[in-house]
Amino acid sequence: MNEPKQPRKLNTGSASGRSSVPSGSTGRRINRSGSPASGSCQQRTVYHASEQPRRQAQPQRQDQPQRQDQPRRQAQPAAHRGQPRRRPKKKKSPLKIALISLLTLVAVVCVGLFGLYQWVVHSISPEGGAPTISELINTPSEYKGDVVNILVCGIDKDETRNYGGDSSSNDGMTDMIMYVNFNVKEKKINMLQIPRDTYPGEEYSTGKTGKINAVALHNEGGITDLAKLITEQYKLPIDYYVTIDMQSLREIVDLFGGIEVYVPEYMEFDGSILYPGLQTMDGNAVEFFVRNRKTYAQGDIKRLDMQRYFYQGLFARIRTATVWDIAKLTPVALKYVTTDMPGDVLVSLGVSFLQVDSANIMMCKVPTYSAAERYNGLSVQVCDTEKTLELVNTYFRSYTTPVDSLDVPTLPTTGSSTDPNVQYMGQLDTTAGDTGESGTEDTSTAEGGE
Repeated sequence: MNEPKQPRKLNTGSASGRSSVPSGSTGRRINRSGSPASGSCQQRTVYHASEQPRRQAQPQRQDQPQRQDQPRRQAQPAAHRGQPRRRPKKKKSPLKIALISLLTLVAVVCVGLFGLYQWVVHSISPEGGAPTISELINTPSEYKGDVVNILVCGIDKDETRNYGGDSSSNDGMTDMIMYVNFNVKEKKINMLQIPRDTYPGEEYSTGKTGKINAVALHNEGGITDLAKLITEQYKLPIDYYVTIDMQSLREIVDLFGGIEVYVPEYMEFDGSILYPGLQTMDGNAVEFFVRNRKTYAQGDIKRLDMQRYFYQGLFARIRTATVWDIAKLTPVALKYVTTDMPGDVLVSLGVSFLQVDSANIMMCKVPTYSAAERYNGLSVQVCDTEKTLELVNTYFRSYTTPVDSLDVPTLPTTGSSTDPNVQYMGQLDTTAGDTGESGTEDTSTAEGGE
């Protein structure tokens, strides 16, 4: 007779003793009495629902005793064998959802701003990739990133003016010429105003005017030829240029909602009036203020000094500009500003400018004589090369080696030269701040106030 099959034996995760039940019993039973094990080789007997076990457990080999320190695996119920355990789904917290939404929104905004930035930079760059400043007149490479030199010009495109006898020409003259030395490393800005009537010599055409403000208009290289002239004659390197149409002045001021400007003296011309004191000017009033020269004995030379009060008010307003202000100014920049400055440099310098204290922003002008004789019937100014050389070495070449002389052309002169009038924005801030409340102003147009 065949011997009855032995029940299957399995190790459990507990060290309890053995328990036996008849082989014919149904269901599964596990001894969980919790009584201590009597020996290291003691095992439990586990019964399954089937009377026919799948296979007989192999007896434990005597030469491989069970290790006491190895935990035993617990048997799993038959109904759950082979099925992976499911982890409960974690609910996302409201904070996490909000954070993900915020990050997504920021990413979308950043992409949009980058696209806008690329569009703006492309729009204010010269058409056709030209003109650009030659590397031959750039700041020496060892100062790259620490010092940037920029030629800033305001172009007058007044349709009533006759440019060099050609009534059909309206490209405009550079009535405002300013050399800007930005020492980024030391957080200092020095600006040199060059009078528009300064005699530039005969090497570059001036349309027979004998004035530096006509060089960009009457030479093939345009603004780049003016930059070359300044580098060659004044020994000032130039990295980039920025041109601004003077017609934008009114729009910029009005978009800012007016600008506070200190008026040092009473001004009246052709129906336009400005009273002394701190004035909140609209676009028309500012245009009259910066263009007027008819009421000054020194004409354009005095006008350069008066314009500094406008720059002081404009810089102060820019420092308080909001994102919305900048957004409103973008269309004006697209319409009236041209530069060969790369976008990343433009943004970097803008950020660096906001870190410069007004006490470290200096302005001065090229000292000039009046020419002893008229040039083709026009009055011109002649550079005082001795005074200008001192200015150049002291304020505009302080980061590098000084030069021994300038190559600015001269003519016979009369009288004494003008004062370079070195001033700091901090001084102008104090002057404007000490005046108290704004005075009364007339914002009528400045026709004839040129």
